[in-house]
Amino acid sequence: MLVEVILFSATIFGFIWYIKNQQNFFKNLNIEYDKTSPFIQLKEMFFRKKNLHDMVEDMYKKCDSSIVGFYELLSPIFMIRHPDLINQILISDFNHFMNHRDFFTGEHNGLLSNNLFSLKGQKWKDMRATLTPAYTGSKLRAMFELIRETAEDFTINLKKEIKDGLSDVEIKDYFTRYANDVIATSAFGFQINSMIEKDNSFLEMSKGVTDFGKFGMFKMIMVMQFQKLSRFFKIRILSKKYTDYYKNLVMGTMKKRFDEQIFRPDMINMLMEARGIDVMGSQDLKVNQKWSDDEIIAQSLMFLFSGFENVSSVLCFLSQELMENQDVQRKLKAEIQEVLKELNGGQLTYEVLNGMKYMDCVVSESMRKWPVNAMTDRVCTKAIEIQDPETGESLHLKAGDKIFIPILGLHRDPKYFPDPMKFDPERFSDENKDSINPNTYLPFGVGPRMCIAHRFAYLEIKAMLFYMFSDLRVDVSEKSTIPLELDPEPAQPYPKNGFWVKLLGDGK
Repeated sequence: MLVEVILFSATIFGFIWYIKNQQNFFKNLNIEYDKTSPFIQLKEMFFRKKNLHDMVEDMYKKCDSSIVGFYELLSPIFMIRHPDLINQILISDFNHFMNHRDFFTGEHNGLLSNNLFSLKGQKWKDMRATLTPAYTGSKLRAMFELIRETAEDFTINLKKEIKDGLSDVEIKDYFTRYANDVIATSAFGFQINSMIEKDNSFLEMSKGVTDFGKFGMFKMIMVMQFQKLSRFFKIRILSKKYTDYYKNLVMGTMKKRFDEQIFRPDMINMLMEARGIDVMGSQDLKVNQKWSDDEIIAQSLMFLFSGFENVSSVLCFLSQELMENQDVQRKLKAEIQEVLKELNGGQLTYEVLNGMKYMDCVVSESMRKWPVNAMTDRVCTKAIEIQDPETGESLHLKAGDKIFIPILGLHRDPKYFPDPMKFDPERFSDENKDSINPNTYLPFGVGPRMCIAHRFAYLEIKAMLFYMFSDLRVDVSEKSTIPLELDPEPAQPYPKNGFWVKLLGDGK
């Protein structure tokens, strides 16, 4: 009995000593740091007391130094708050900070660990080079027609519902259906209309994949924080039902395209070209890397993760801001009407949409105030010395050190964006935009690992705004919440009471 007591006491003492030793990490480096207990953090992570966006903003405001330390449980992380250091890490010394952290580990999470976001080192470089041609201006022009048709069809059906008496709506469901249809046609190669086919299987699967829920978030935390344990127990982020569905969908579509020589300007065609398959027979495709089925399918799944929830969230926050700021909505609608007049009954084009300056300002300001990603991260891959621009002190970073970039904190810092909670699209006008430090505005990141599909996302968002606000407007509903208060439960930013607006035709 005595031996057991001694062993138990030694274990507890060793654990406390380890925590205390870890907590001295930043003190020994003479770096300001957040002293929150790892036990409080564990409670917040598992019981979701705050939304991630609120947590990042609070963390950013706690300290004022260029480099701030904090602990993720027992793991020390450097939060970089100064724009010059952000530029150094994300751009000028990128080769020292090429990788993201390990979010998905193990072969059982292959479709997640093989996507462009998760890949590391040379494999990331090869995949990025493979995918980059898909997002050139010429390819985006070709894909724009798929987006345009989807946005137009969606709005036609939305207007029909308004005529049938629809007024107060929780707009999230509608924009989720639109994002789902764009992904279906541009990434997976088939058309669907989720406004008519309300319960289609692709929408059901998309929701299932992107909505982790409480249990899904628990698994995510386990995989991120306890990697060896999660590998041992083979903890899956996505169930086999979802992985099998997307494998069959992508590989089946690719086979059909090859057998029947079908060409379509979408992601499936680009993935076939990555394998050296040109169904049109017009190109001599050179393949520098042999990609496995999982690596190919993972890129389509990345498109789904990036576009499904993120785009619908951006459109929801945009609608909320246009509802609250009727003067901005009127100015946006005036620009849309001017463009419609110039088109004189013709179709909206890629060039015309990209030339709408006020719409660009509105979208940019919404993504400043409500960025979908509250933060981004990097891992130091090669030792390097960085210097605090304010104090002149040096910090030696070693391979494996984790870096945290607080996007939301920067976007709402009055030092960079005066009166940050005011929705002011004029910040991004031709007269004002040059005064914005590009390293303080990071809705899609910056540098070589900037979101590869950011121009596609802008097209998808702007096309929806164009068609929706050409005939409709949003006003305050009895159920609207002003100002918004974020729900702590979802991984993505979502209000406690939803995105309620009054949706009206222009004549009402």
